[in-house]
Amino acid sequence: MSNFFWNNKIIKYNSLNKDIYTDILIIGGGITGISILNELANSKYKITLIDKDRLINGITNYTTGKISYLQGNIYSKLYNNFNLNTAKLYYESQIDAINKILNNIKKYKIDCDIEKVKSIIYTKTNKNEIIKEKEILDKLNIKNKLIYNNLGLEVYDTYVFNPIKYLLGILNKINKFVTIYDYTKAIDIKYKNKLYITKTNKGIIKSKYVIIACHYPFFIKPLFIPLKTYIKREYVNVINMTKKYESIINIDDDLCSIRYYNNNLIYGSNKHELYNKINYKNNYIKSINDTYKIFNKKPYITWMNQDIVSNDYIPFIGKIKNNLYIATAYNGWGMTNGVLSSLIISEDILKGYSKYDKLFNPNRINLIMIKNSFLKSFNYLKIYIESLFKKNNPYYIKIKGIIYGVYKDKNNVVHKIKLICPHMKCNLIFNEYDETWDCPCHGSRFDLNGKLIFGPARKNLKDLSNQ
Repeated sequence: MSNFFWNNKIIKYNSLNKDIYTDILIIGGGITGISILNELANSKYKITLIDKDRLINGITNYTTGKISYLQGNIYSKLYNNFNLNTAKLYYESQIDAINKILNNIKKYKIDCDIEKVKSIIYTKTNKNEIIKEKEILDKLNIKNKLIYNNLGLEVYDTYVFNPIKYLLGILNKINKFVTIYDYTKAIDIKYKNKLYITKTNKGIIKSKYVIIACHYPFFIKPLFIPLKTYIKREYVNVINMTKKYESIINIDDDLCSIRYYNNNLIYGSNKHELYNKINYKNNYIKSINDTYKIFNKKPYITWMNQDIVSNDYIPFIGKIKNNLYIATAYNGWGMTNGVLSSLIISEDILKGYSKYDKLFNPNRINLIMIKNSFLKSFNYLKIYIESLFKKNNPYYIKIKGIIYGVYKDKNNVVHKIKLICPHMKCNLIFNEYDETWDCPCHGSRFDLNGKLIFGPARKNLKDLSNQ
């Protein structure tokens, strides 16, 4: 499960050990939460951040570390589904985020292996899509160039870096201005007498503001995120390679993503919507084999990345209601959008307004979202039904009408858990590669004994191994 590629010496914090009050509570210690912490650190407010694990150990630790405004063919999608102004505003938001990262690196003198590179998108079959993207970039006055006989497009002023070094550099500078608790898991949030009461596994936190900066904002409106988003998985492989590539990604269904770091090639492949491929072991094997076929080398590290994608291609960032904020659905581009979230939310709290409020409004509804949500609802129904009959678990047993999964590990220890995800009652499927119980509907993951690894589920599974 662990990704040791980016890991550096992580700062350790104490866990919460009593009930407290704070002005602003941030839930989640990845790039979003830490970036918001940084923006608010010198404000008049008392700021507290909590994470259910140690900091920077979630989705941020599984990124490929690209800092780019060229995100597939996003601008032609926004132009086609909305208008040129929407595409322009999105571009400006990404430039603001990139500049913020660069300014933080300079301000704090952070050594995070930042490198300026060209970013390239390309296709094997969809030449017209590349041409359309160039047309919109030209309308936006973004310098670009067609390459690969018009099958590719490159832009400039983009970057790659080590995201863990970057965030550790920020934490080292702001630690004395803020309060941080790790291994402190938020369980429930209620609003009473103009204060939020957040129940954790270590105590109660009362606050005026709550910012949900974890991967999946599972504390609000149970059907809000599932209807407006879907989960995308991709598999990342690392091989030793001295030849240097630019930052490359294709726009085809079969993902090919490349960046280079310290004589390593980081290759992302086998992208799929979560409910489309639920034989998890085969997904890993395909990605590893693809890497070998292309580069004639077997990866020495492979990991899975899981992103939330919005049905209208725009992240959800901002206020839900009553000083409650979320930041999610970055569509695979968490480095820029995580930092952008800190700019939008901090401006809202400190100034009362951000110029990006309307674009990223989490409460928004539009025709493209309704259309895609309706179409994908059939996929959720399909995977829910398929999960009831999926037989790649070691074996099933049924007790009083309830299905349990039973697995014997390599040490001959038997693990038995209830196979229903606490989030929205989808049946879990065993992931042989990682030895986890995974939800094929919304991406919750549990270890062999039912301990929650990733949400949106909030509870552990009941471990019946000793029964």
